[in-house]
Amino acid sequence: MNKGSIIINKLPFDVVLALSEQEQSKGLMNTELPIPNMAFVYGSPRINKFWMHNTKMPLDIVFSCNGIILQICVGQPYSTALIGDDRPSDLIVEFPYGTVSSAGIKIGDPVELVCDKNVQMKVLMLKSGFYI
Repeated sequence: MNKGSIIINKLPFDVVLALSEQEQSKGLMNTELPIPNMAFVYGSPRINKFWMHNTKMPLDIVFSCNGIILQICVGQPYSTALIGDDRPSDLIVEFPYGTVSSAGIKIGDPVELVCDKNVQMKVLMLKSGFYI
């Protein structure tokens, strides 16, 4: 998987990027500690729902669209309950539980994806409607 950074309120967070459908469907399921931060990047805004099936640790899940945080949820380990409301999002970030609170992240905060040129090209392809 590709790596990059997410910047929220000028605070950088290293992330593993889930760009392809395969990477996004796996997410952090079956991941051992320490849990990395993971960013799910979508080509265009759409309604996204997550679940925690086979995810061993609780997560903070941040939904954003067009660079603004819309929703912050907590994912419970092994839950099959759907997480996320019916608003479109184009970037979702999963953090270890407690990260959002300790970093002071809140709804309405700006969020930015930063990555190298190769990954930027993949993101541009996604936004142009190409699947990777």
